Amino acid sequence: MLRLFMFSLMIVTLTVGLPGQAMSFTPIEELGRFLYFDTNLSTPPGQACASCHHPSAGFADPDINLPVSMGIMKHRFGNRNSPSAAYMAFSPDFYWDETEEMYIGGQFWDGRAANLTEQAKGPFLNILEMNNPNKRHVVTKVEQSEYSDLFMEVYGPDAFDNVNMAYDNVAAAIAAFESTSELNQFTSKYDYYLADMAILTEQEMSGLELYNDPMAGNCAACHPSTAGPYSEHPLLTDFSYDNLGVPKNWDNPFLAMPRKFNPGGMDFIDYGLGGSLGDPAENGKFKVPTLRNIAVTPPYMHNGLFESLTEVVDFYNMRDTGDWGPPEVAMNVNEDELGDLGLTSEEVDAIVAFMLTLTDGYQLPSIRPASEPGDPVGQAAATNYALHQNYPNPFNAQTNIQFDLAEATNVTLTIYNISGQLVTMLVNGNLNAGTHVVNFDASALSSGVYFYRLNAGSFAADKKMVLMK
Repeated sequence: MLRLFMFSLMIVTLTVGLPGQAMSFTPIEELGRFLYFDTNLSTPPGQACASCHHPSAGFADPDINLPVSMGIMKHRFGNRNSPSAAYMAFSPDFYWDETEEMYIGGQFWDGRAANLTEQAKGPFLNILEMNNPNKRHVVTKVEQSEYSDLFMEVYGPDAFDNVNMAYDNVAAAIAAFESTSELNQFTSKYDYYLADMAILTEQEMSGLELYNDPMAGNCAACHPSTAGPYSEHPLLTDFSYDNLGVPKNWDNPFLAMPRKFNPGGMDFIDYGLGGSLGDPAENGKFKVPTLRNIAVTPPYMHNGLFESLTEVVDFYNMRDTGDWGPPEVAMNVNEDELGDLGLTSEEVDAIVAFMLTLTDGYQLPSIRPASEPGDPVGQAAATNYALHQNYPNPFNAQTNIQFDLAEATNVTLTIYNISGQLVTMLVNGNLNAGTHVVNFDASALSSGVYFYRLNAGSFAADKKMVLMK
């Protein structure tokens, strides 16, 4: 894992091993991207894989006003909330773990697809989703697409001759794209924290401790916050299946659909993994989702029952003591890891604060050479070490901190509140000699006096700044 990062005097590109430099796709991955975002691959046209697994929503459904996803046909709904497609490339093929004595891996909430390729085959032909009549219909659409030449480049000049093989290859290409860094970014604040490049706030750190504590939140029992067998980074899921005792969602529009689509009507019961396997011992169990990007993927649970993360944590905390209603499936309910955790409201808020650090796209403070108009020190080459007064000061939300380095060295630039508590770390790595400017965004902080400290080799200096909102 990268612990240090280099800044060029003229270039401000961060490459953390996890974050986002420019993406480069192989031909099959590029093909998969075309397929993933192609809204012409439904009948009628208008819905793509991305419609229910969109980047803006952590590759889940961007429509937060429905508990489940609507298909291309108006008033047709699936019976479940669309899970995120991000990080699902790390899920192992569905299997029975002899040691843990439980099912692991696979795709969909109920594990009915062994892997990503098998999962990608399903929505195209589902009458509640993309509504294509058969495989040939899908393959013909791909053959007539603007990227058909790329399909033949990847799979050969006869790629469309065999419908079944071509359909399988469509799914394989989508799976290849879903395995790229576009869906698996590892660029959350928590990732930078693990790489010693960001500092969690006091509340976020408290939330992490509660999250990991088996006598408190115990979230890590199913959502490990450390690296595991499938990745060198934490995936925030163990890919197992569990019945949390979630009540039925009576607002699920699937329940009111015609008998043609929902023979059970309002009496429909979702048995999850048990229904997929035909095994009552697995009834009510659903795949443990990753908590990566969880803040941008509401609503929550397989049936979209909860609208906020606070509701979810409250349910985990007080399922057995509050008025939540009976579980939809009463058998196989997890009685060990949730239900009566005894968390205070402040502790619930702390756990939620930690989960907010799991969203990809966290931006580290920018660092640039002092060369823009308005820089008070200017562009003169630095011959000594110096820490300058931030500007503007006092400031509202954002300010710039400028410092000089006489030579290349390891640098830390940290912010403290008036009580001496560490607020955040802006820089932690090697910088070249010269004058540097760091932007500090204090939008999340309260008005008051703060201090910033520069450590560069043997040089150390502190200055005071005032945040006024």
